[in-house]
Amino acid sequence: LWLCVSCQQGTVRAQVLLRFSYITTKTGSFVTAGAIPAVDLALAQINNRSDILPNYTLNYTDILDSQCDGEAAMDAFMQHFRKNFLSQEPEQPTYLTLRCCGCSTATIPVADFSHYWNIPMMAGVAGANELNDRRRFKNFFRTDVTGESVGPAVAQMARQFGWTQMAVVTQSESLFILITESLNSIFTAENRVLDTSATIEKDVASFPYHLLNWDGDYRIIFVNADVKFAYTVLCEAYYRGWR
Repeated sequence: LWLCVSCQQGTVRAQVLLRFSYITTKTGSFVTAGAIPAVDLALAQINNRSDILPNYTLNYTDILDSQCDGEAAMDAFMQHFRKNFLSQEPEQPTYLTLRCCGCSTATIPVADFSHYWNIPMMAGVAGANELNDRRRFKNFFRTDVTGESVGPAVAQMARQFGWTQMAVVTQSESLFILITESLNSIFTAENRVLDTSATIEKDVASFPYHLLNWDGDYRIIFVNADVKFAYTVLCEAYYRGWR
């Protein structure tokens, strides 16, 4: 009986390094850098399996900060693009795609621009409805739900728990305004009451907290805002004893 456990005809192929560019929001109004450990875990599981990308190792480069700002995101993209995608160095690793750019505000301009070089772009938390336009954002993909799904989801919660009226605190940005408008339309059609008077215009420091003292019996308050703003409003509500 001849047994060869590790015999293989020909030479063993060396591992090929594949990289993706990684731009996220480390600073700014909507920080998404908390997803980095999850990305690292996913990469470790992929690279440890022989049935996914055999003979390849998947990784990313230094993580750049979009600051949840369109201009900063474009600067980070162009800096990385010139350094890596346009490099002629023979030992330069192959770059497959771009994971970018945190919030929708930072993602939209880069997605609007990167497809001219046929660079696939993937986002994890950019939920703006504007990004649904496949003719405009040809190489853009995302793994989260769009903003237009939030209103119907909240309305379904109201049906499930029998809520007939609700108040909403809305951050004055297009994504959150559209969510409130969608929710208001559903509530109106179903004869439910939605108070939309409380709005965060610029920052939480200037937010008129007296608007939270609604005259009606509003037991349910939906904070429709970025995490940074939502935390501050909720903490202030708790501090003032609004339960």
